[in-house]
Amino acid sequence: MHAISGETYSADIQALASGDVAAFERLYRSLEPKLYAFALKLVRHREDAEEIVQEVFMKVWERRSQLDPNHNLDGYLFTTAKHLVYNKARRHAYEFAFSQYLSTHGIVAENATQNLLEHQELAQLFEEACAAMPPIRRQVFAMSRTEGLSNQEIATALNTSNSNIENHINKALKVLRQKFKHYDIVYFWGLVCAFLLR
Repeated sequence: MHAISGETYSADIQALASGDVAAFERLYRSLEPKLYAFALKLVRHREDAEEIVQEVFMKVWERRSQLDPNHNLDGYLFTTAKHLVYNKARRHAYEFAFSQYLSTHGIVAENATQNLLEHQELAQLFEEACAAMPPIRRQVFAMSRTEGLSNQEIATALNTSNSNIENHINKALKVLRQKFKHYDIVYFWGLVCAFLLR
């Protein structure tokens, strides 16, 4: 591990917030080993832990302009890693639940492919609906529903109020409900959304 002093650490976070690639690389070299060890304890597989680490640092880079040199970057890294592990586990659970749904409802193999295609089409529509949201609403929605951050965590990160965050989330959900209300499998999709977006 390439340890860095507290003063250099804060300076590097500040530089990273301005897009300094060298600062990002120094922070990566310093923090990657302990983040990898942490992720490995959560997922128990080397490849999965490496993937988590890469995703966490990608998010750090994407959100570099929002970093606060006075806040603990380690805590942010570990929290983000935990959310990623949780979301991956939830996706695996959903895939299992979908296969169980097909089996429970007696859907034969030839129809299973069609149902999977319908699901993929709906997932694509969901992605498109999210992409059409105003940038800040899309960001708030992703932080809440994809990363699992609380309204308070999002409000702090974006320097705004809880009520503003709630407003964005409610409007995002309203758009999604409107988008899918006419589909025949809306009940099943509603269950999926409730599971994925809680």
